[in-house]
Amino acid sequence: MREALGVRHDVLLDPLHFLAATDDTRRSCSVACWSGTRLIGVLYATAHYLKGFATGYAIGGDYSGRGLLLCAPEDENLVLAECLKRVIDGGIHSLHLRFLPRDYSKLNLDGLGMKFLDAVIPGDRMELKSSFEEFLATLGKHTRRNIRACTRKTETAGIEFLPSLSKAEYQAAIERLNAETDFPADPLHLARDERLLELHGGGERMGLRASDGTLIAVLCGFRLGGRFHLLTQLNDAFYGRFSLSLVLRGYAIEQMIKTGCTELQFMGGSSLTFGRFCRPETYRSIFVDRKTGTAALFKRLCGIIVSALLRAGRPVPETLSLLASGYLEEHQLSERTVLRPAAMVFQQREVS
Repeated sequence: MREALGVRHDVLLDPLHFLAATDDTRRSCSVACWSGTRLIGVLYATAHYLKGFATGYAIGGDYSGRGLLLCAPEDENLVLAECLKRVIDGGIHSLHLRFLPRDYSKLNLDGLGMKFLDAVIPGDRMELKSSFEEFLATLGKHTRRNIRACTRKTETAGIEFLPSLSKAEYQAAIERLNAETDFPADPLHLARDERLLELHGGGERMGLRASDGTLIAVLCGFRLGGRFHLLTQLNDAFYGRFSLSLVLRGYAIEQMIKTGCTELQFMGGSSLTFGRFCRPETYRSIFVDRKTGTAALFKRLCGIIVSALLRAGRPVPETLSLLASGYLEEHQLSERTVLRPAAMVFQQREVS
């Protein structure tokens, strides 16, 4: 079916890739949709578990709106409706769907509260061009200048780019950097990376090494055809003045171009620096909740508490917002999507 729909190279719509990305807290609650004997669609979703117990919360699609639905455009709403019914019947009471719709009509299913958030967001795929200089020319003048200036600064400091790290080198660096970085990665996320790298031939690991031999920034990913899929990057906070994230991605892109890659896909969503130079996409979040039952009463109460805390100017615990799910107000729901960071990316693009 993937081949018939022309998405054979979209790894996020490969069942093997989807299953490799699940972990102990999320289990598949995916649904296949048939018309007679013909498979017409698949909805990929994961149910959340806490210490082995189902919570009734589930999520589908990634931060960039990919990996939710495998179906023909004309079947999208039919597949979505039928799969939603089956997921809810299977014990899920709260479901957050993130995708790039092709049918912009809005579903209305009996017994379900459905809130839709639509927006244009930066894409997650970037064209790499045939040379690094040609690629740089596609960026804004400030970004281009920053990449060159920061790269010269690291070279002067004796920091060098390593295009190929062993698995052992990478994991030793990750263990140290994750304890020191301003933005530590979830161990489950890192374990997922290793499963995905293994699934795709071992993947590739790159890094920056300081003059004393210490790895101060690393990233990993894998390639499929001419597309490089970037998974995770970690940087040493002590070297923050060197803009390691920007420098390492610049070096990595230059390496990708040299080795034949024509496109870069940011698997966790594009960064503020590069996102504004990716092709924009039309994104939709749907928050689906059962309207009746104990879970509905509990989520409604959580939503009321969240609103009261915000009115009082008090911080809202992240867990409380998660529990309220679709019972949050629309502006609160937008904080649970890519909408706010997307607005920041577009704002930066205006001055780039």
